[in-house]
Amino acid sequence: MTTGQDQTQTLYETADRTRAAVADPRFAQDVDEALEYFAPDLASHVGRYDSGEMFVPLELWLGKWEPGAALVLQDRAVIVWGRTEVQVQFVPRKRPGGVAEVDVQADAVTLWIDTDVPRNVRVKRYDSSFDVPTRFADKLRPEARDQAPTAVLPPQMEQCPHCFAEVEKGADFCPSCGRHIGPKPPRNKKKLIILLLLLLLLLLLVLLIVAAVLLLTRDEEEPARPKPTPTATAEASAEPTADAFRRITGPGWEGRAPRSFELDRSGGGDLRVHVLTDGQTVIRIFHTPNEQANPGTFETGERKPLETQAEESELATVKNFGTPECENRNCSDLLLNDPAWGGIAITVNATRGERLDAAKEIAASIKSR
Repeated sequence: MTTGQDQTQTLYETADRTRAAVADPRFAQDVDEALEYFAPDLASHVGRYDSGEMFVPLELWLGKWEPGAALVLQDRAVIVWGRTEVQVQFVPRKRPGGVAEVDVQADAVTLWIDTDVPRNVRVKRYDSSFDVPTRFADKLRPEARDQAPTAVLPPQMEQCPHCFAEVEKGADFCPSCGRHIGPKPPRNKKKLIILLLLLLLLLLLVLLIVAAVLLLTRDEEEPARPKPTPTATAEASAEPTADAFRRITGPGWEGRAPRSFELDRSGGGDLRVHVLTDGQTVIRIFHTPNEQANPGTFETGERKPLETQAEESELATVKNFGTPECENRNCSDLLLNDPAWGGIAITVNATRGERLDAAKEIAASIKSR
């Protein structure tokens, strides 16, 4: 990626425009601090023909909250973090993933960004009509508007779709990242058609052999079957009792939940969510395949033992957890950690009684599959 005064100027002009839109002086201080640590690393990933739209100081969850910053360009966002060893990740704005709010607080919003390596980022809220977390999330939602696919480059140049470096048109490989960017070689359809025909002939031959064997080995006359008695007919036609439970599954695990609860699924990648509701009880199953379940900063009081089939399981109490049913109240958080599935956190809008019992029954049913 080409660097120089123009790339640094793009970064600082973007930061100045965002800073001017937020009246809260705390935002200006956070922008200055983020630029102090991350400006050179961000500028090194800005192309000479890029245009910036937004600069956001933020934090990334990596087992603990790490300081970072994001620069939103016209076709991608560049996220950097880590003060001792700075790391970088690109988020293309035209991609199949999405952005979801997983924890909404009065002073900050935690966003889950689905990309090649999904990330949880926390963005502060400021006293201003410019809602920084919401604006940032909207910028990363590809359905929010029709984004320009690339920067405006000279006619003989284009951007690598992987690392966004400048590449001469017609090149087969990117000189910066080394990945293939040229047209894919055409497939030989003739060989594929011949292979399919041979497979069909082989299948037909097998069916003919099976049919011949059945004709040769069949008895000359099949004995008549006795007619079922009326009682037997009635018993056979009786429908079995409907199962009161439904099967719920995720990568590496399965369990059971009462069929009386409505079930809704969302998410993917490193965060999958099942929501079970019956009008009064709200049970959320948060599955993080690559991260252990923990109540984070919402935990209050001491944890209690919990009987499940997981390798480690505990019952915690959370206060003001970032879901509507747990706002301004205590909720239970059932933590199930196991190498077979990673982490499963089950929250329920109660700390005792039938609602908690229902969540415990679901937790006890979860096992490896």
